[in-house]
Amino acid sequence: MNTQRLFFALWPDEATRAGIEKARATLFPMSGRPVDAANLHVTLAFLGNVDEVKVPALAEIAGPLTPCSLQFDRVEHWSKAKVVVAGCSATPAPLRELVDQLWGRLDRLGFARDTRHFKPHITLARDARTLLNAQRWPALTWRLDSLRLIQSLPTPQGTRYQPIA
Repeated sequence: MNTQRLFFALWPDEATRAGIEKARATLFPMSGRPVDAANLHVTLAFLGNVDEVKVPALAEIAGPLTPCSLQFDRVEHWSKAKVVVAGCSATPAPLRELVDQLWGRLDRLGFARDTRHFKPHITLARDARTLLNAQRWPALTWRLDSLRLIQSLPTPQGTRYQPIA
C-alpha cells in the first residue's frame, strides 16, 4: 500500500507569503527554527498517511472558496508544542462553516475529525523555548480564496509541503 502524508490548508499567494515573512522578521531575535517561507500555511484538516487510492476523491474537495479574510492580530508561544504562531483573536463564521463542511465531506470518506477545537494559526517557528518580541507583531490580513490539498514530503533538508490539488 502506497501512502501520502496529506492535509487540507489555506495556502498563501506570493504577496501574502511576503507579508507574513515581513511581519515575522519583526520578531527576531527569536528562539527556535523559523518555518521555511515556502511552508507557511493554515491547516484546516490534517489527514495523516492516506492510501493513494483516496487522493482523487480528496482532490475533488479542493478548490475555490467564497472569499473572506482572516486577521492575524496576535503572536503566541505554545509551550507544549514548542512553536511560535500567528493567531487570530476571532475566527470568522465563514471559516468555521468551511471547516465544518470540510469535515462533513471527509467523514463520508472515512476520516475522523480531530477532537481539538479549530484555532486558525500560522506556525512561524518550531523548537521555540520562548517568545521575546510579541509586542512587535503587526496585524496581518489574509484574503482567503481557495482550499488546497497539501502533501508533506520528507527531504534531507527537512519537510517540504507541496500543494497537489
